[in-house]
Amino acid sequence: MNFEISKKIKIGLYFLTGAIFFILAVFFFEQFPSRAFAFGAKIGGQDIGGLSKEEARAKLEKKINEFYQKEILFSYTNGKKIISKTIKINDLGVSLNAKESLEEPYLAGKNEAFFKNLKAKVKILREKSNFPLVLKISEKKFDEFITENFGEYERLPQNAEIIFDEAALIFKVQKSKNGSAFNRKEIKESLKKSSQNLNINNIYLSLKKTLPEIQEKEAKKAASKAEKIINSGPYTIVIGEETFVIENRILGTWFSFAPKKNLKETLKIYLDEELSGNYLTELSLDINIEPKNPTLMFENGKIKLISDGKNGKSLNIKEGLKKLQEEILAKKTTITLPFKEKKPSINADKIKELKINKLIGKGESNFWGSPSNRIHNIKNGVLKFAGVLIAPNEEFSFNKTLGDVNAAQGYLPELVIKNNKTIPEYGGGICQVSTTIFRVAINSGMKILERHNHAYPVGYYNPQGFDATIYLPSPDLKFKNNTGGYVLIQPKINGNTLTFEFYGKDDKRKIVVSGPYQYDFKSDGSMKARLEQELWINGKLIFKDTFLSFYKSPNLYPHPLTEEEKRKKEEEDAKKKAEKEKKEGDKKKQTN
Repeated sequence: MNFEISKKIKIGLYFLTGAIFFILAVFFFEQFPSRAFAFGAKIGGQDIGGLSKEEARAKLEKKINEFYQKEILFSYTNGKKIISKTIKINDLGVSLNAKESLEEPYLAGKNEAFFKNLKAKVKILREKSNFPLVLKISEKKFDEFITENFGEYERLPQNAEIIFDEAALIFKVQKSKNGSAFNRKEIKESLKKSSQNLNINNIYLSLKKTLPEIQEKEAKKAASKAEKIINSGPYTIVIGEETFVIENRILGTWFSFAPKKNLKETLKIYLDEELSGNYLTELSLDINIEPKNPTLMFENGKIKLISDGKNGKSLNIKEGLKKLQEEILAKKTTITLPFKEKKPSINADKIKELKINKLIGKGESNFWGSPSNRIHNIKNGVLKFAGVLIAPNEEFSFNKTLGDVNAAQGYLPELVIKNNKTIPEYGGGICQVSTTIFRVAINSGMKILERHNHAYPVGYYNPQGFDATIYLPSPDLKFKNNTGGYVLIQPKINGNTLTFEFYGKDDKRKIVVSGPYQYDFKSDGSMKARLEQELWINGKLIFKDTFLSFYKSPNLYPHPLTEEEKRKKEEEDAKKKAEKEKKEGDKKKQTN
């Protein structure tokens, strides 16, 4: 009896001791290593169980650097020919990050309840859990490698193209073509999986068929739809009281087509913004009218109203373009576009507020000896500037104020310097106006922004160095109104003298003009000149500008002969011809 009890006690003690050892083992297994990776853990195929973060990182970085130096083979079989290329992993744009790769596996089996941590660690030990390395692949380097070494074997698909035939007024469809390309996404995934475990797996490339975004069937449907839109016309644009009909041959060129996400749908049809926008921009040239300020005159120390100003208008191209596109695609054949009325900056009520009370500068030039057409053009051009107001800080442009120069504007042909020649052209003589305005701008202390001298010395613009040539659209004469108030331009012609006067407010300015000084005269008529301008206000120098002029020889720009010169030349030619015939006749007589 006692023996049996003793035996049972021993067995119980054995079980108790085993249980205690098991519990202690489980406890220590769960608790340790507390600052290391769980036993059995791997990263990128490398065993890191029981290692600290620093130890694991050092081990991984060593393996990663060794991996970077390894080469991977890419190959493609083109018929019987095998194209192969090897490249270092590092040169391919693969980047492995040891530090970031450690974060997830380090937390495994930590920071949870006891039994959850124990379960996680047991699983890692049993399954030898392998965590992938954190990896990035440079899209640019990878694509450059594939393109440079294997790109010639790829073929882009060709979309079905819809072309408008302007003569037949129909849309024609060119067939689509399939392409072929390497599936770069799959290749990168394969490279990523092997690299995350520091393995080198050769990659064998194969081409796959690629489909065009626009198929022939969808293109034909879209072309038919576009033709129905055009044939619903003609489309008329209404702007105020003016109407413009869009020709079908023009409208057809605006149509563009884009694929939709759902291939079962027809293609998206839209009107090309650049082409339709350019059309509206051209229309705006006929529609837009700049407001005109009242015509004023300074007389007897006061501003006098000569004529009232006029409102202008401008087409709102941005809003107009949107409405134009929407309504044409909706087959609305009458399209009314918005325009904005623009009022003059000055009206009769504000004239007193201008505070124009003084002559601030005057410029003169003499056009004595000008032919009738030149005199006509000068007088016609001067009218464009009479009574013009220049706003404070406004950048005045001579060409913009002058406007078009052609027969419709009343100009006659006269000599101009163009293309290394002196030739007759509409508006010849306008430089007399620009030269005189340059002189009054200088004498008024305006800040000159753009000025160009003539190609060679012209007698009408003496003294040389005080001229300004212009030609539409450039060169131009530009200056800034720096008086702080409005400036009124007032011209007058007295005999052969053209005068421009600037009237404005008195800001105590003093202008010092030196020159022009002519120098470096050459026998061929070329020369140079220098002009200086200073603006002083209340005894302080505001700015000083120097204008240099370089004139070439007039011989480089031949003039056409005048009627008198032509008559003299004909007489000389006839005389030479008669003398030659006489000599030949005398020679024959001597021979006989």
